[in-house]
Amino acid sequence: MDTLSRPASLATRIADALRADIAAGRFAPGARLPAEAALAQAFGVSRPIVREAIALLKADGVLLTRKGSGAYVSDTPGGQVWRVNSAPDGGPTPVQLFELRMVVETACAEMAAARRTEADLAAIRAALEAMRTRAGDFAGAAAADVAFHHAIAAAAHNPCFTGLTDLVGQHLLQARQTAWENAARFRGGHGAADAEHAALVEAIAAANPAAARQAARRHLLAAARRMGLEPG
Repeated sequence: MDTLSRPASLATRIADALRADIAAGRFAPGARLPAEAALAQAFGVSRPIVREAIALLKADGVLLTRKGSGAYVSDTPGGQVWRVNSAPDGGPTPVQLFELRMVVETACAEMAAARRTEADLAAIRAALEAMRTRAGDFAGAAAADVAFHHAIAAAAHNPCFTGLTDLVGQHLLQARQTAWENAARFRGGHGAADAEHAALVEAIAAANPAAARQAARRHLLAAARRMGLEPG
């Protein structure tokens, strides 16, 4: 599936450059950044663009601002928010996002099989049933698909993995809808996806981490084909 790349905004590029400077130690925790006018001159942009870049870093917890004083590097310069940053060429692409999804969701399946509770299993099965009942509603089925994988991530009992799963899932929501449409229109129904999901649930319910990881990988590779993606 071909997708159009959208270059990162100028403010995002400047925020990324400042983030790199901070990571490289050019600005230590607690250090004050140059004034907006100086940064604007250094980057060759207007002050409103610099202000927007600083706001992005502030939202991520990288910078703190003090009225009348300027912007300072926080005590947690690595930031407190994880986000998918745009690459200079407009990335990440859907294929790159799906590669991340493969890594995260296979690990989640493995951990869920080892850690799930009966309440977790009930939530996973409820999401699976929602997918089945909404199979003809492509947008609804795609949303239920996201909920299914969220329930598995929650069963891993690690909020870091749950957050990553949700983030990537939302980025790929449109591709998921396309997959449901393809399954219905060109592959004679959702039998394959249903079987993949059921096998994954069965492995988690059986408390078999290796089988859960394998089932998740098989499902995700098949899902990539339905989405028109080709992960490496």
